[in-house]
Amino acid sequence: MATNSEVLKDIWTRLKEQEFAKTSSLSSNKSLWNKLLYYTVAAITDYLCKDDAEADADLRLRLEFSGKFFETLPRIKLTNNGLFRDEELVLFSAVAYAFAGYPGASAVALDDLKGDKLSLVERVLADVLKHGSSNFPWEKSQIGMTMALVFSGNENITFLYEQVDSLIENAYQHGTDMDIIVAECVRRVISNCWSNSTLRLMPVFSNTTSNQWAPAIIAGKLHPVLWKAQRELGKHNVFQGSSAVVQLPTGSGKTASFSLILRSGLYRNSYHVAIVVAPFKSIRDEIFRNLEKQFQKEQIDINRISTELKIDFSDFTFKERPVVLIVTPEKLLFMIQHSPDFLAEVGLFIFDEAHQLDNSERGVTFELLLSTIDLLVSKEVQKVFVSAVIGNLDDISGWFNSGKNVVVNELSPRKFGRILGYSKWQDKTMHGELYTWSKLQKINSWIEFPNFYQPVQIGKSKIQPDFNVQSHTEGARWATALTTRQFVKGGMVAVYAPRKDSINGLSKVFVELKNKFSEHNEMNNAISVLCNLFALNFGENSILVNAYRSGVFVHDGDVPDGIRSSLEFEAHRGNIRLLLCTNTLAQGVNLPIKTLIITSVGNGSLELNASDTINLVGRAGRAGTVNESNIIFMQNGNSSADKLSRRALTNLMWDSPANALGSSLASLFQPTAIDAYNRALGDLKVTDWCVEDFLDDPLAWITLRVEKLSPKQSKSYGNVLLEKANGIWKIENYLMSVWDVIQEGNQEENIELIAHRTFAATRIEDDELELMIWTFEYLGRKIAQLGSQHSITAMGKMMVGVNEALKIEDFVESYAELILTDDALDRIIMDIWPILREAIPVKDQANEELYQLLLVEWVQGKSFFEILESWKLAYPENRFGNRKPTVEKVYQICSQVFQFDMQLKVNSLMELVSDRNKHNRLERLQIAMKTGLAGKTANSFYEAGIDDRVLANRFSAKMGIEDASQNEVAMWMHNNREELIAEFENILPAYFQKKI
Repeated sequence: MATNSEVLKDIWTRLKEQEFAKTSSLSSNKSLWNKLLYYTVAAITDYLCKDDAEADADLRLRLEFSGKFFETLPRIKLTNNGLFRDEELVLFSAVAYAFAGYPGASAVALDDLKGDKLSLVERVLADVLKHGSSNFPWEKSQIGMTMALVFSGNENITFLYEQVDSLIENAYQHGTDMDIIVAECVRRVISNCWSNSTLRLMPVFSNTTSNQWAPAIIAGKLHPVLWKAQRELGKHNVFQGSSAVVQLPTGSGKTASFSLILRSGLYRNSYHVAIVVAPFKSIRDEIFRNLEKQFQKEQIDINRISTELKIDFSDFTFKERPVVLIVTPEKLLFMIQHSPDFLAEVGLFIFDEAHQLDNSERGVTFELLLSTIDLLVSKEVQKVFVSAVIGNLDDISGWFNSGKNVVVNELSPRKFGRILGYSKWQDKTMHGELYTWSKLQKINSWIEFPNFYQPVQIGKSKIQPDFNVQSHTEGARWATALTTRQFVKGGMVAVYAPRKDSINGLSKVFVELKNKFSEHNEMNNAISVLCNLFALNFGENSILVNAYRSGVFVHDGDVPDGIRSSLEFEAHRGNIRLLLCTNTLAQGVNLPIKTLIITSVGNGSLELNASDTINLVGRAGRAGTVNESNIIFMQNGNSSADKLSRRALTNLMWDSPANALGSSLASLFQPTAIDAYNRALGDLKVTDWCVEDFLDDPLAWITLRVEKLSPKQSKSYGNVLLEKANGIWKIENYLMSVWDVIQEGNQEENIELIAHRTFAATRIEDDELELMIWTFEYLGRKIAQLGSQHSITAMGKMMVGVNEALKIEDFVESYAELILTDDALDRIIMDIWPILREAIPVKDQANEELYQLLLVEWVQGKSFFEILESWKLAYPENRFGNRKPTVEKVYQICSQVFQFDMQLKVNSLMELVSDRNKHNRLERLQIAMKTGLAGKTANSFYEAGIDDRVLANRFSAKMGIEDASQNEVAMWMHNNREELIAEFENILPAYFQKKI
C-alpha cells in the first residue's frame, strides 16, 4: 500500500509531466489520489481542535503537506481527475498554508480564485484569509469588511467575533459538514490573525501606541498581520532598540522587517538619522524604492545617497525631520572620513546582506567600515546585522557591536516548495534526461523523465547537443538551452552561469534555437520599447541587443543600470520569460523566478560555496510571489565540474547549513592559492610577502619579485600579490582615517586594540594574528613618520594608501600652477592624466592613448556604440588580447575603469586642491566620469531617477536649460509628463514612465 508521501509524490509528478509535456518513469496510481482528501482535511480539523495557535512541528508538516496536495491536485488536467480546477481545494490549500505559518504561500494560492463554485461561507473564508482587503470578483462579505475595520483600529474585535459566532451557529443549524469546517476555519483564521495583528503587537513590541501605527495600516503601507520573522524580532526587543544579529531566510519578509524597525524608532523618536547599508547599488535602489513607498507623505525623508565619492550629503544636524539614508559601504566610509561628527546624529544602523563581510572584492572595506563604527559610535546605538546565510551566528554575535546584541534565528523555510534535480545528455539514446527530487522522496530516490528533450539539427548536418572534444562547450550550451526550453512553458526561468563569456555564448545559442523553431512571438510593446532604448545605448549590432530583441534577456554587470532596472520592472509585470544571469542574481535581486537552471557552480575563484548556493537558489520561488520552484543543475560530461554540481545538489537535499562567515581581512594573512585554477603552483603564505620591504612599497616589491618569472607565473603571482597590496592600502587608509583616535594615548597600544577589534582577529590562528597585529603597528609607524609635513587627516580622506597619497600630493605641489586652468573636460583630463593613467590595468597600459580617447568621449556623453565607432576609426588595430573591439568591452571600461577606479583618483586630487575654481573643475569631471554625462542638466536628470544616458541627454535637450538642478528637472518632468511620454513613447520604458 502506498504511503501518503508516495501518493503526493505521484500527484506532484503528474503536474510536472503536464508542465513539461513529458512522461516520467514513475508509475501512477490515480485511484489513491482522492483518498488523501481524508488525511489532508483531517490535518486541518486536527489543527482546529488545538488550543494553541501555532502548530507543533509534526502538525505543521502535515498542514504543509495538505497545502501542497490541495494546491496541486486542482491543477492537473486529466480526464479522470474530477477535481481539476476545484476552487474548494484551492481555498483549503490557502487555509492549510496559513495554519502552517506560511502566509505568503497562502496568499499566492488564492491569487486566481474566481469564486464561481464557492458557497457563501467559503467566500467569507477567502475574504478573511486576505484580511478583508482582497479584490476578489465578488461582493465583499460583511465579516470581511468588519475585519478590515478591526485590523486598522476602526472597529472593536468583539463586534467581529459576534458576526463570526452567528456564522458558525448558522452553519451548525443549517449547513453541511463542510460548511461547519469552513465556518470554524473562519473563526480560527481571525483568531490567529488578531493574535498576530500589527495593530495589537507592534505597540507592545516597540513601546509605542496603537494610534501611531493605525494610519500606516489604513493606508495599506503595513501588512495588518505580522509574519513570524517580524514576531521573532519583536520578541527579541529589536523594535525597542536592541542591537541584533539576524538570520532571515530568503522570503521571510526582510523588507517589511526593515520598515517596522525604522517605524519603531521613528515613533519612539529614538533617531534623527537612520542609515541602511546595502552592499550593492542595485540593492540600495531596491531598498530605496520600497522605503520611499512605505513612508510616502510622512514626516520623514528617505534619501538614496549617491555612490560617488564626493561630498553631496547634507549636514543632518540642521534637518528638521528625521531622515533615512540608504548607502553603500564605500560611500558611508567616505562620509565618516569627511564628516565624522554626523555620526552623533545617527540612532540606527541596518546592515543588509551583511554576509558580504566575506566578499573577496569588497569584504575588507565592509569589515573596516564596521570596525570604524564600532570604534566611533556608542554601543547603545542600535545596530542590526542582517543576512540569510550565517553559518556561525555565535561568532558574529560575539564580535558585532562588541558583543552587545541579541541573536534572532528561529525561522524555517517550507519543505515542499521546491523541486531539485539535474539534467544530462544521454549519448546512447540521443536524448536529454531530467532527474528530479523533492522532500517527499528518500535521498537516493530520483524520478526520471527519460525523454526530456530531443536533439536538434542545425544546418544541413550538424546535430546539437554535440559533446565531442572539439565542441564540448558548445554542446553544453545547447543542452542548457534545450533543457530551459522545456521549463519556460511553466513560468519565468533564470539561467545562471558563473562567467560572463559563458553568458554571451549561451545567448547566441538561445537566439539560434529560437530561430530554429521560429519562436519569435510578436513582441510585447513594453519589451519592444526597452529594446529600442538598449539599441540607442549599445547599437543594433550588439550581441546583447540582438538577444533582447529575440526574447533572450541578459541580467549581469555588463548591462547598464537603467536598462537592468527596466528589465527587472518588466519581469515583475510578467513580461520576461527567460533571463540569463551571472552573480548579479545572487546579490539579492528579487524577481518572480519559477525555475533556476544552474549551468555550473564554477571553479577556482568563481566557485559557489554552500552559502552562495543557498543565496542563489533563494532567488527562485519567492514567498508571496511563486509557491513552487525548480532548481536544476546541468550535468555536462565534465567529470570535475559535474562532481561539484552534484555535491552542491546533495547539500541542498540534506539542508546543509551555510558556511561559517569568514573575514576577507583575515584572508590577507592566510595561505592563498597562487592560481585558483592551477593548484600545482601551491599557496602563497603570509611569511612569503608580509615583510617590511613589501609594506614600505608594495608595487616596487612586486615588480622585483615577478620580473624573473615566466609570463604565466608572473601573471599568477602578480595578481595574488596585488590583492595583498590592495588589502594593505585599505588598512593604511583606515588607520589614517582614525588617526586622531589613535593619537589619544599610546599609539602602539591603540593600534593593537584596533586590530584586535576586527572580525579578522577572531578568525585566524595565533601566529597569523600576531603577524596581522605587527602589520597594523608597522603601518602605523609608517604613517607616523609622515609627521607634520603632511596632513594625515587629509590623506585619510583620499581613500588610498600612503604611497599613492604621497605621489598625488607631490604631483599637486609640483604642477599646482600649471594644471586645471581650463574649463573644458578634455583639457582637465590631460592635465591630470599622469594620475589617471595609474587606474589603467598594468597589462593594458600600452593602450594608454585609446583610454584617453574613450574617456573624453565618455564624459562628453557619447553613447556606448558611438564611443566604439570612434575607437574603430582612431585605433583600428588596438585590441585587448586577440578580441575585436566590441560595445560590451567599451561598457566594461567605462563602468569599471572610468566610473570607479579613475573617479577615485579624481577624489584624491580634490582633497589636495584648495583653489576653489580648480576644485570645481575637478568636481565637474568627477560627476561626468561617474555618469558619462557632460552637462549639469543631464546629470540632474540622471540623479532624479532617469539613470539612462540616452534619455538623460534627450530630456536635457528638450528642457533647453543648461544648469537646471535636480529639483527643477523633477518638477519639469512632473509638469510635462504626458508630453514626454507621447514624444518618447518608442524609447521610454514603463519603468521610466513611472518615475516621471
